[in-house]
Amino acid sequence: MKKALLTIAVVCLAVLMTVPAGAQNKFSVNIGGDVLLPMGDFGDGYSIGFGGSVRGQYDFTPMFGAGLTVGYFTWSAKDVPAGVSKPTFSGLPIRVFGKYYFMPEGKLRVYGQAELGLFFWSMSVDVPFFGKVSTTGSDFSYAPVLGVEVPIGKTTMLDGSVRYDGIATSGSSISNIGIRLGVKFPIGG
Repeated sequence: MKKALLTIAVVCLAVLMTVPAGAQNKFSVNIGGDVLLPMGDFGDGYSIGFGGSVRGQYDFTPMFGAGLTVGYFTWSAKDVPAGVSKPTFSGLPIRVFGKYYFMPEGKLRVYGQAELGLFFWSMSVDVPFFGKVSTTGSDFSYAPVLGVEVPIGKTTMLDGSVRYDGIATSGSSISNIGIRLGVKFPIGG
């Protein structure tokens, strides 16, 4: 899964390098860390998750942008029987997004963002006498986001956001609240 994330990041960087110089100021990259608070049945079985994500964004207008989010998240189980290691649940979300800024460029920019895509997941546990048991899959994923960008330099922004992560599994869903802190910077001139 980590190799897939690295491959996607390299491909995105290669695509950005081929963009004409005049259009590069509309591209930005946002790198951040995530804290994930599981909800419902998922929260009953798993503790707080952690991870990181990268967003590539193209601004079509000063008020609207779109792009791609790629991340890696992991959670560990809360309670397990004696003699069994804690199961881990991890995932690689790959989602496209649209972002709307509620205010023009300035000192502070509040935005709303909608993300849709896939969540590639794996679950593993070490079981005595059997060894490591794991399973993998992928499911539809969505995330409405509310965030704020604050300048921390001439072109660099500090980005803080809160989102509801939904993963639509067969017959149910896995959900959590994601809190993200990132740094956004333009690509090129």
